[in-house]
Amino acid sequence: MDRKIRVGILGLGRAGRTMHVPELGLFPNLFEIKAGCDHAPDRLNDLPEGLQNAKLYSKYEEMLADPELDLINVATRNFDHTPHALMALEAGKAVVVEKPFAMTEEQGRQLLEASKKYPDKIFLRSNRRFEPVFIQIMDIVKSGLLGKLSMIKLHRHPGFVRRFDWQTLTEFHGGLFNNWGPHYVDQALKLLQCPVKDVWCHLGHSVSGGDADDEIKLILTGENGCLVDIEISTSLTLPDRIYELRGDRGTLVLPLSEEYLHLKYLDPAIRFERLDGVRENFVLKFGNPYEKLSFIEEKRPVVTDYSDILPEGSSLGDDLRFTFPAMWYHIYQTLVNGVPYPVKVEEGYEVVKVMDRAHKAANFKPSVLEY
Repeated sequence: MDRKIRVGILGLGRAGRTMHVPELGLFPNLFEIKAGCDHAPDRLNDLPEGLQNAKLYSKYEEMLADPELDLINVATRNFDHTPHALMALEAGKAVVVEKPFAMTEEQGRQLLEASKKYPDKIFLRSNRRFEPVFIQIMDIVKSGLLGKLSMIKLHRHPGFVRRFDWQTLTEFHGGLFNNWGPHYVDQALKLLQCPVKDVWCHLGHSVSGGDADDEIKLILTGENGCLVDIEISTSLTLPDRIYELRGDRGTLVLPLSEEYLHLKYLDPAIRFERLDGVRENFVLKFGNPYEKLSFIEEKRPVVTDYSDILPEGSSLGDDLRFTFPAMWYHIYQTLVNGVPYPVKVEEGYEVVKVMDRAHKAANFKPSVLEY
């Protein structure tokens, strides 16, 4: 294979042209966009710089027949992600699958089976797995500073937004849960580090156009007893924090500013002894008057530096700050150098299964808002 991976972009809508194309443009020494495809004629006009010299196709089958392409980036509508990915694999291409990777467990199983037939050829766009602050949080959890986790909160509220594009229509399998849910379910499963025992979910339609959900409350209970609280909505005008992790030795919070991680945890030198409840009359004080605990409180700056993977002179800019394009570096390392991709298809399948359980638990009925 050439040093540069030759890419075809399937789907030239908002994600394809405003996220995937400029992300690939950050790695001009690793990737070259050779083709773009969209069935809608207007999507083949006014293309961004990264597509100016690319071949353009209106039929996916024709782009797949292009012998110059190594990798297909699937950025089509939700239900088409799995079948379009399978078509790419059957045509001898590697494939990047936009989330949701699959809309049903059956589609998820198809991807899983395909990953065995085509090893190291399927790359799930779990780009928030590469979110620098999430990597920091995972490192802190593994360090043991917080102790055994009992509560994890993942909250994403981008502000009061009344969307009305296709992502708000159930006929296209839209909805905020299908759109953003895979990111946070994936992060939740990584933090839990155990299978999910129970799922409770509420999906509501609050302010958006269309008839799909725009407000999510998802509660997952791990087999280890840890509870995950996931909130996503486009109606909250006063969001306060994004991450909150509670353990039996401390707490971690990421405020809305995302400038620092706020931690308060027990001095690691402190070791607990068994503490039994007292049945007799107790000292008239709250808590444990016989125990003196020492806490360490700190604010750690959030790391946002990609200098270790970006070519000299490349810069994320504001538009790509929240797309976490480090994913592409790891894709290249797998295809060219055989380094395992950090996101396994098996993990993506677990995300699909949890989301399927959540959809069934919520029993959401499409609704059109009346004013």
